[in-house]
Amino acid sequence: MDIASAGQYLSFNLAGAAYAVPIGMVREINRVLQITPMPETPEYVCGVMNLRGNMIPIIDLKLRFGMSRGPITKQSCIIVAETPAGLCGMLVDSILGVVALTTDNIEPRPSLGRNDKSTCVNGMGQAGETIFILIDIPRVVSSTLTFNLQGAA
Repeated sequence: MDIASAGQYLSFNLAGAAYAVPIGMVREINRVLQITPMPETPEYVCGVMNLRGNMIPIIDLKLRFGMSRGPITKQSCIIVAETPAGLCGMLVDSILGVVALTTDNIEPRPSLGRNDKSTCVNGMGQAGETIFILIDIPRVVSSTLTFNLQGAA
């Protein structure tokens, strides 16, 4: 299993927990605008959004991670990230900020009885009292989803 590397991370909130993604993969952060549903996609694919003339797929990270769908609020955002399949939006509850993590405050994710090499979590980081779940964006967009997104976009 690959472990997250030191660097700057964009942190965000999902259902009260702090998550983070490498800031180098983040293209931009947008308010939630009109999302057009797409047929024949997994439940966690909200649909597509027009981003300056380009249709990009939007993933609800709560649903992707097996959580319940939550309401979209004024704090909800879409993180637009670079993925192997192209640009992809990830719906999150709110943005927490940028956090710098060193190798001293990044640990492998606990196995919790699973040894799943396809997990989207590639580490745990800590800054102050906050523990961040570090997300592997390419794994969030799995090979099955990548196929669907290329067809949708």
